[in-house]
Amino acid sequence: MKINLSHFEAAFLFALCASVVLGIVTKKTDRERLMYGAKCFGYFILALFAIGWAMKLGHG
Repeated sequence: MKINLSHFEAAFLFALCASVVLGIVTKKTDRERLMYGAKCFGYFILALFAIGWAMKLGHG
């Protein structure tokens, strides 16, 4: 089975997986893990949009 993802979907999936891993390995309590993972996910998505807009503006 082949999965075809758009660039945004692949980046979203990466952000989700990376945030889960970062939350699990860096914090000690479940609440800290959840909060840190959510914060990392938000930063990933913010960076995704910011870099996307910068690329759009750079290409004209």
